[in-house]
Amino acid sequence: MFQRPEHTYDFDPKIIDLILNDEANPLNRIYNLIPDGAKVLDIGAGNGLLALIMLKSGKKVLIDGIEPDSYAVAIGKKYYRNLFCGSAQEFKQDIIQEDYNFIVLADVIEHMKDPLTFLSELCSELSKKTRVVLSIPNISFGAVRISLLNGHFDYVDSGLLEKSHIRFFTLKTILKLVTEIEMNIEKLFYLQRDIFNSEIPVVRSQTNFFCLRRILKDSLSSTYQFLLVLTKNSVEPEKAFYGQGTRLSLTSHIANKLRFK
Repeated sequence: MFQRPEHTYDFDPKIIDLILNDEANPLNRIYNLIPDGAKVLDIGAGNGLLALIMLKSGKKVLIDGIEPDSYAVAIGKKYYRNLFCGSAQEFKQDIIQEDYNFIVLADVIEHMKDPLTFLSELCSELSKKTRVVLSIPNISFGAVRISLLNGHFDYVDSGLLEKSHIRFFTLKTILKLVTEIEMNIEKLFYLQRDIFNSEIPVVRSQTNFFCLRRILKDSLSSTYQFLLVLTKNSVEPEKAFYGQGTRLSLTSHIANKLRFK
């Protein structure tokens, strides 16, 4: 997994209301996706924000977590039925035996050296009832593109270019990853942010007009993160993709824009 400074796991409880009122926050979307009565595993649980959101909002779920950082586990363990300290690989048999309804990896795989192998091993023995929920930052977010045009790729404490990120994804490489782990996309959300109002400083006036125009014409440039729900079950292509309330065609979207081999 990854390491980060202990103090970054501390949080103000007021953040819960901010998340619940922010549709572009992946934890908001995950909270709304998971129904009452579900059994959930939160991999890379961090300080327990997902479980705390469920608890504070009154959603009735059974939630376990796995987190490698002992400091984070000490903060978050009171919000879970079980919060195990270690890597998901150490608890593989427990994961299979519990037969969870949802396994959540919220902003996790970008911290991994080999997410393909990890996800392949995780998904290979899951039952068809289990959905895998991934939130993944979009490295082709418009602010990153503009920064690169100006010669900048600066790491920050949190966000798309967080210092602990070692893998970067676009929609095309995410789709390729999902194909390689032999899962199907049941839902895909495009979590939108203003490219001129993020943790990446961008000055509109310092950007070439024609380059900016081309970036803004790309509908994916305003997508800050992708949120996917994966399943082993067959999915009708025309019903698979959703973004900002608009249903998109999986077949035409890939065929026309996102070809890969």
